Amino acid sequence: MSAQPTILVVDDERELADLYAMWVGEDYEVVTAYDGTTALERMSDAIDIVLLDRHMPDITGDRVLEEIRAAGYDCWVIMVTAVDPGLDIVELDLDDYVTKPVTRAQLTRIIENLRVQSRYGGGDRRELESISNKMETLEDEHSVEELTETEGYQRLESELQDLSDSLIEEGDG
Repeated sequence: MSAQPTILVVDDERELADLYAMWVGEDYEVVTAYDGTTALERMSDAIDIVLLDRHMPDITGDRVLEEIRAAGYDCWVIMVTAVDPGLDIVELDLDDYVTKPVTRAQLTRIIENLRVQSRYGGGDRRELESISNKMETLEDEHSVEELTETEGYQRLESELQDLSDSLIEEGDG
């Protein structure tokens, strides 16, 4: 990893991609892609964080995410999208999900939180944070009463409990 982490900004709205790139460009190296195909071409081991739009005309953000994971890249992925989250995010191998519009402060805070986690946590802590972020995102859009009735949310709750228990056991060891 270089001194400055590298962020790949992917959004088919050029103005938005350029705005995000400008916001994070002072503190990070930035690579920009205006479609999914270019994002996959520019993806490399040098990329530490991906800011990924979900709806793009050529390849969806979900598909780009699948390709990134299938290729074995171990980067943080933050979905930044106008698509309200549904229970389908339970299945996505992402680290956070943010609904547009997003502010510079929000984006910077999310990135910094992920960087802190990467310094102090291993794979289990990362997975714990990912599950927690998904639950928080869903709770922002739906009532907890609604969510607790769904299989996907119940699975997240169970995974969160199991991971929490295992991390507590590791701490006692």
